[in-house]
Formats: sequence, C-alpha cells, structure tokens
Amino acid sequence: MPATPIRALIVDDEELARENLRMMLADECPEVHVVGVADGVHPAREQLTALRPDLLFLDIRMPSGHEGLDLLETLDEPDLMVVFVTAFKDYAVQAFHANAVDYILKPIDPDELKAAVNKAVKRLQQLRGRPGEGQRYHDELKTTARLIKEQGGQRLAVDHAKGFKLFDPHSIAHLEADGNCTLLHFTDGSRYLDTRTLKVYEDMLDPIQFVRVHRSHLLNVAHLREYLREDGHWAVMKDGARVPIARERVQDFLEAVRG
Repeated sequence: MPATPIRALIVDDEELARENLRMMLADECPEVHVVGVADGVHPAREQLTALRPDLLFLDIRMPSGHEGLDLLETLDEPDLMVVFVTAFKDYAVQAFHANAVDYILKPIDPDELKAAVNKAVKRLQQLRGRPGEGQRYHDELKTTARLIKEQGGQRLAVDHAKGFKLFDPHSIAHLEADGNCTLLHFTDGSRYLDTRTLKVYEDMLDPIQFVRVHRSHLLNVAHLREYLREDGHWAVMKDGARVPIARERVQDFLEAVRG
C-alpha cells in the first residue's frame, strides 16, 4: 500500500454506478480514497481543478455518447492517471489495448478492479517527477479517445463459441429475458442469445431509445409500429412481434414514445 492514500475522483452519470464503485473501492482497494464524484463533464472539470486527484475513474458512455471522452481533451494535470470504465467488451477495448491504458468493464468484477488500481498506482509512481513520461501518457489517452470517436458510434459485442459477434445497437428491435440470459431480436428477423441479463442491457443501452416495458421485455421505440389496449397493453413492433407492457410501466412507455 502507498505511504499516502491515492486520491480518486469518480465520473459517471448514474448515481448507483458511482456509489457501487465507491463501495467496491472501499472494500477492495483501501489504498484509494474517493475524494469526489461527478455526474458529467462540467462538474468533473470543476472537481479536477479543486481537488487535484491522483486517479480518475471515467465512464465513457454518458448521455452524449462521447461525453467522457470529451473530458480527456481538456486534461492538463501531469500526474493524473485515468482508469476508463465501459459497459461492453466492444471496439473501445481495442483502443485501450493499443495504447496500454487501464480500463474496467461493467458490471465491475472485484478482481479486475484491484488489478486495474494496482497497475494505475504503479504507473502513477513511475510518472511522478518525470514530466516527459507524463506528457507521453496523456498523449496516449488522447490518442485512445480519438480512436474510439473515429469508430463512428457504439458497437456492441456478444461472445459465442468461436469468438464474438459485433453489431450496432440500433439494429436491435427488442430484447427478451430468457432466464438469466437475454434473447436479442434484430430488425432483420435474426435472434441471438447472450449470457448477460436483461438488466445489464437496460443499464447499458440508451434509455431514451430503449425502454423497459415489462420485467421480461425491453424495446427499441424506433421500431415500434403500434400501441394496443386490448386484453392488457401491447407494443406491436415493425416486425409484427407483440411485446406485453406491464400496467405499472404504461406511463413511462407513453412518455418515451411521445418524447
């Protein structure tokens, strides 16, 4: 453990995600002291200036899609280490590996968190007092951000026996819980079973576009064709599928559809 605590700032637009990471750090990484949290770029920038943390945990999937990455373009703290937090093992991971920057995947695994913190702490100790190394590290961060932005949008990945499948989330019409797995229904009529739960997808997909309408169903409002009130509440998708809407979720569904 370092002689002095590592001061950390958590940036994530979801309150539960911020608190979860804070609690995990307290339990798994006692050398890290969380000095602040922020829910977006502007409060993060203010806290970086005021608190001067050593370590930044940065969610790169906040509402704008690139908001977390935009923050990197303004960083000028020479000794600040960054650990990226991302929801999916997708194209972004390739950029992380290419530039040797640290990251953790959501949902966060305690062992992966400890490993990322250990690497960041060691690198921080190496950078201190070496301005040239600090500048080189920040160049790597900005290169990583640029590579991710150049991908032109979010792509997700699901594993299969021979590797993984990449797809654009806009191509998902609706999602259905299948036990502890999720069945993805695509707009071309194909289906794919993923071992992640529906809750994981609900947390990670754009909440403006993907709406939870039932404990077992999440739908893409862009692919909605009709809403029916007959023998319950139903969303009829463009592919003809009828997705049930739970009574307690009807109002949220209607508000999402009407914008």
